[in-house]
Amino acid sequence: MKKRNARSIAVVLVALILATILPAALASGGFPAVVTSSIMKVYQQKSPYKVLGTLAKGTMVTVEAYSGQAALIRYNGRTGLVRISDLSATASAVSVPAEAPAATATAAEQASARKMVTNRATRIYQRASKSAGYVTVKAGTEVGLVAVNGNVAKVVKGGAIGYTMASHLSEPDAAKSGTESASQAKVEQYNRVAVATTAKARVYAKPSTSSSYVTVGKGTAMVLLATKGNCAMVERGGRVGYVAKSLLTTDVDAAKASNPSSEVKTGEVKADDGALFSGSNEEVIFRFLTRVAGYNTAAACGILANIKYESGYKATSRNSSGSSYGIAQWTGTRKTRLINWCKDNGYDYTSLKGQLYFLQYELKRYYPSVHNKLMSVSNTEQGAYDAGYDFCYRYEAPSSRASRSVTRGSYARTTLWKRYST
Repeated sequence: MKKRNARSIAVVLVALILATILPAALASGGFPAVVTSSIMKVYQQKSPYKVLGTLAKGTMVTVEAYSGQAALIRYNGRTGLVRISDLSATASAVSVPAEAPAATATAAEQASARKMVTNRATRIYQRASKSAGYVTVKAGTEVGLVAVNGNVAKVVKGGAIGYTMASHLSEPDAAKSGTESASQAKVEQYNRVAVATTAKARVYAKPSTSSSYVTVGKGTAMVLLATKGNCAMVERGGRVGYVAKSLLTTDVDAAKASNPSSEVKTGEVKADDGALFSGSNEEVIFRFLTRVAGYNTAAACGILANIKYESGYKATSRNSSGSSYGIAQWTGTRKTRLINWCKDNGYDYTSLKGQLYFLQYELKRYYPSVHNKLMSVSNTEQGAYDAGYDFCYRYEAPSSRASRSVTRGSYARTTLWKRYST
């Protein structure tokens, strides 16, 4: 009972202190301040005993007015009451400056800044440190990108220099001023070389920053396959990964000039053919799907099951009428596309090698939803079934495809998964 009374008294005292701030008695404010306590409580102006929320140490706010032991502050467009003892004015002779004022962008920085927009609500810090003061801006906020160092972007906003996460920035057309969600963003297809522009660019295994990643250096060449918003799908060394689009450039000549010691190479990135195309056709196809196309074992089993039923793994297989051809039994315009693509890219369309590289191209270029499904299936026997079913239903699309999709999914799960997952 005594503890409850003590707590009630403390609340009343805080309310009385804050309630002493009346609009007519407020001293003129309008100056920046920084939170100096570990956690600062913000109270409602009309009901000072009700807590609006809290602000962490180092948060920059604007003091609109103050009186006695309380201050009226503004933060992210909202106002509230706080205790002056939790603040330190950044422009006061009697206070200890907790944060240096934001640096002003030079004329050269402003002129060279690349127009970008934030693709989510994010913080822009005064310095390249999360302990620095910051402001929070909403998705779609325009900033000028000055430079990128690792995962940190140096930006200019309103003539002042700030720092934010590079992955939180997008090209204006990709982010569409923050009104389009990531799931709605348009997928752009490519097949060209891109080069990392930072010393430590993270390439993730999945289109999520919570997935595993490897770090590549400045000047590292990759094949840019597609982009969605600020997420770029790339291929390097036969593996597919995901990296922030803002960390790449397709201007290879400029990359060479800025980093002449880097090994920037143009052209298609291909795997070592020596070990890749040895063994039975079934083994070669599985090896290509996992090492070059970047699919997990379950997805590869699903595709492999379909190729078995379509062609028996034979690159020269034809149907009874002779209209369909190859391991995936391409027909009509797809068969023509196979022949033309292989010719344009230096492959023999009758070879297993040429057909596998075309299969990889066609999935990413013309069937991105099937490719994305294959990239996301769980690496389990159920994932093998799902991959086999989906590949048959949406990519092969044979007659009686529902029943055939079940058959191929079951073969991927019961036979191929047991063969290749051990």
